[in-house]
Amino acid sequence: MVSGMDANNSANNDALNADAVSAPSPQSVGREFVRQYYTILNMKPNLLHRFYSEDSYFVNGALDRPGEVSVPVFGQENINKKIMSLNFKDCHAKIRQVDAMETIGKGVVIQVSGELSNDGQPMRKFLQTFVLAPQSSTKYYVKND
Repeated sequence: MVSGMDANNSANNDALNADAVSAPSPQSVGREFVRQYYTILNMKPNLLHRFYSEDSYFVNGALDRPGEVSVPVFGQENINKKIMSLNFKDCHAKIRQVDAMETIGKGVVIQVSGELSNDGQPMRKFLQTFVLAPQSSTKYYVKND
């Protein structure tokens, strides 16, 4: 089950037992987060809200609704409702670029670009930006999306 995003995969868990554990680089956090997020989007979109917390914001662009303003939703429950309303099914992402850097409070800002297909539809270009807030030195949640 996903509850937040753990920057260390199972192969790295032994490193957690070492005396001096250093925090992963923003780039490695970004790559691992993107891998996990888009895998869940494909396989179990109903669990995607678990990357978010009660103080998270989520906004989805209105590409197909010109002139309409996209309103952010707040909190894990509302984010789940919004994600479910997007009807993700058999979603496939081709990630073209992942850029990540540290931001205020040891958070990580990630920008993802690529192409996305939902429910057998043609691929469409997308750009998504996440701000991850730390829960510990190796665990993050999505503060802003």
